[in-house]
Amino acid sequence: MWGEGPASRPGSTPGSESRKCDPAYPTVCVPPPPPDLDCGDIPYRGFKVLPPDPHGFDRDGDGVGCEGR
Repeated sequence: MWGEGPASRPGSTPGSESRKCDPAYPTVCVPPPPPDLDCGDIPYRGFKVLPPDPHGFDRDGDGVGCEGR
């Protein structure tokens, strides 16, 4: 049917990602704290980071998280 697709699958309801993903990391889905996560806790490297960077993934402040790890 036309109404079936990614939005109709469990866990993919419209708007559900925005509640589970912190907006400071727009290109990957990292949950907001708590708990506080470290780069070793997530599978992503070299992703965009926007302030306020609640998990502290962008240690050098260049806008790229978990680079070189």
